[in-house]
Amino acid sequence: MGKSGRMSGWMKRGGLVLVAATLVIAGCQSLRTTYKGAKVREPYRIGLEEGASRSARYQSADLIVEYEALRTGSELRISGVAQYSPKIQNAYTFIPYFHLSLFLTDQYGNVLEDRGIRTPGSDDPGTRMRFSETIVLPPGTAGMAFSYSGQARMSGSRQDGGGGITTFWEIPIVR
Repeated sequence: MGKSGRMSGWMKRGGLVLVAATLVIAGCQSLRTTYKGAKVREPYRIGLEEGASRSARYQSADLIVEYEALRTGSELRISGVAQYSPKIQNAYTFIPYFHLSLFLTDQYGNVLEDRGIRTPGSDDPGTRMRFSETIVLPPGTAGMAFSYSGQARMSGSRQDGGGGITTFWEIPIVR
């Protein structure tokens, strides 16, 4: 069998699919979403004044975050509790994925950096997730905004994907 025959056989056995999948995956890596430079919508902006302590509540249709924040120089200490809203708690039994983050913004609401907040993951929608972070702020930081994404299921397990599924998120970016 000649070289072209071996190549043709390889292509028929799925080599073309493998090559195409590799190219798609490599291309997607360079397209990872970044919000740097995007503008946060006005109602979601939370000011960070030097030396001012803030105790507040952020609430959306899916999530409630009670937090305390203190900015000292180029650091932000933020701690609190995040929990899913009654909409999620009452309708779903399983949370396979959840990610909470802060958009750090300049005085005009432009995102300087997107920082994840570590929460103790829980599959139970009724769990209160405590968090505590000390974040080094990028130069020019004047505010922050919460952002999150997650997935909820009605029943079934992570492996079988059973039950009804919903994806929920809040990304307060001007389009």
